[in-house]
Amino acid sequence: MSLNAESKPSRWFENPRTQTCLALAIWIVPLLVIAGMVVVTAPQHRTVINVYHKAVEDWWAQQNLYAVWSYHYLPQFTVLFMPFHLLPWPFGDLLWRFVSVGLLVSGLWRLARQQFGGEAARAFLWSTLLVMPLSLGALRNGQANVAFAAFTLQAVACLAPRQWWAAAVFMVLAVAVKQLGLVLIGLAVVVYAPLRWRIALALAALAGLPFLFGSPAYVCSQYREVLEHFRVCAAVTGHRFADLSGIIRTFGMELHGSVSKLLRVLAGGAVLGVWWLGARRWADPLRAMWLHALAASYLMLFNPMTEANSYVIVAPAFGLWATWALNKPETRRVGWGLACMALSMGLLPTVLRPLFGNYFALFWYPMMTIVFVATLVYFRWWVVASAEDARVKAA
Repeated sequence: MSLNAESKPSRWFENPRTQTCLALAIWIVPLLVIAGMVVVTAPQHRTVINVYHKAVEDWWAQQNLYAVWSYHYLPQFTVLFMPFHLLPWPFGDLLWRFVSVGLLVSGLWRLARQQFGGEAARAFLWSTLLVMPLSLGALRNGQANVAFAAFTLQAVACLAPRQWWAAAVFMVLAVAVKQLGLVLIGLAVVVYAPLRWRIALALAALAGLPFLFGSPAYVCSQYREVLEHFRVCAAVTGHRFADLSGIIRTFGMELHGSVSKLLRVLAGGAVLGVWWLGARRWADPLRAMWLHALAASYLMLFNPMTEANSYVIVAPAFGLWATWALNKPETRRVGWGLACMALSMGLLPTVLRPLFGNYFALFWYPMMTIVFVATLVYFRWWVVASAEDARVKAA
């Protein structure tokens, strides 16, 4: 599959407008089905949004947000969810899903347009086909992972056109949804110097946001509580998460305490080095896509509370990079491999659930993410570099 058409569109599905409409339909139809399921079933059925609603109620009652284990978010997320909580059910729950998906889809379209230009519609369609299967679980449950994935996509889409303030705001909004967004910020500011002071100001504003909606004593208490909550979460065990430990636990082993922390630090340093070297060799928008892929992959592998539905965060990276590789003769085989990996993550766990329950996903998702990162590094430093050298010699 090449995105470069040598002749004018001759069939209806080769028309860019048709391709865009098909891609949007792939998102809209499942979302409408999910909306119908939400309305028909009970509000608490297969959803985590009720946890977000309770957090807002606890905030207004000046109660500890972290008295129960299920709330793993910063106080800022509670504030951001308040508008959705104020709407009557099911409108607030549906709007939360629609806004999250809308931001995700528009971010995917922006990156496709930046990278593929006149072939953006075709790239958007193919990316959507690869991203959607891995995103359905998070969409159904209304998880904040979808909003987090959307904000990170929007942020990296702002880098190539040098929309520094917009990039900073989206990155900080990602932090508000999940503190994991600090990884993207930490990598981005190393290369994109104009972001540094803007992100510093935006983070300061984010830190002060909860004080507009609660007493200083209460807000400070919640800051203390969330730090303790995250400390406990960092030491979580049990074969129910899909990070690197999900692979290890499949074989009856465990990474304990300081070993796990050391591995996260070493992996973070390795990712920083690979990002720095890749950023020097690539220009935007590929450099921004490289940043997104590395940050999302690191979060999936080294966040000890990565769930199967968390992989909606890295799904756009699989889709975009597979589509990019398929568009180049020297990387087309790699592209097909990435496409098969993305589809296997979206489809195989469902097919094999009668045999393995949810345990297959806990192993397969992180394994495919490791292969994904290794593949990107391989074809950047060997396959693409060799092709570039060959073109230089030919010239």
